[in-house]
Amino acid sequence: MVQVGVKMFGVERAQRLVAELPKRVLNAVDKTNGQFMEIVQISAKLRAPKFTGQLAESIVVKKRDDKWTLTVDSPYGWFQEYGFTPNFLPADMPVEGGYRIGDWMAAKGMSGFGFIPSGDAQPFVAPAFEEALALLPLMLAQSVKDATRGDK
Repeated sequence: MVQVGVKMFGVERAQRLVAELPKRVLNAVDKTNGQFMEIVQISAKLRAPKFTGQLAESIVVKKRDDKWTLTVDSPYGWFQEYGFTPNFLPADMPVEGGYRIGDWMAAKGMSGFGFIPSGDAQPFVAPAFEEALALLPLMLAQSVKDATRGDK
């Protein structure tokens, strides 16, 4: 009579990998989402209009309640992104950073009584998202691939 014995190695390791897989994939995807938002943040900062630099500096990425958010904390960020209706403003009206509307107009080579002639939008966040979206599928695929490896 012939007996054949089979000994399997690594079964415990394989079971542990399968049990940990959902958590590992979620952690990897969350990390990738953070990296994606940082890419968008950098691109938006580069695209933001730079009168004082405060708009670009106010673009921050935060994680709150397991959600990544990109926030523009500047009060005029919305107006730059979406535009505004032209207005008459007093030339001596103060704005952030100790400037006056008249100073801003002089820096732009304009003269007048505080009339801001253009309310055209100068989007900086939306184009940053659109450009970065091309990278997202590849980033997510790589993070899931890394998470499913058993060596980590």
